[in-house]
Amino acid sequence: MVAFIKNYSLSVIKKKFILLYFLNVTDIIFTVLLLQTGYFQEANILMAKALNNPLVSLLLKIILPAVLLIYIYKQIKDADSEQLRASNIAVNISLTIYTLVNLSHLVWTVLLFVIFLQR
Repeated sequence: MVAFIKNYSLSVIKKKFILLYFLNVTDIIFTVLLLQTGYFQEANILMAKALNNPLVSLLLKIILPAVLLIYIYKQIKDADSEQLRASNIAVNISLTIYTLVNLSHLVWTVLLFVIFLQR
């Protein structure tokens, strides 16, 4: 695992981009499902407004990130070792944040499940 985190080869960064995109998609799925319970609130002010419109939500959380990650990946294909190392740091930070967000969603899901079972 540590080797995966430290590795900044282009092929590993590509895998990290795929993982980042997956975590982004699971974030919106969890968010939408948790919002429907009435016990959860979107913390991101911009996304809270976007969630009122399903098309905007889809664009902001599914399509736009995919396009951006593809664009960034194409740009870093020509990067030197130092640029790949810097990109790896940025991707690792993003992965950490999205992992924490998804863990938070999992905790909320379990808590709400327990609450509903006790009723």
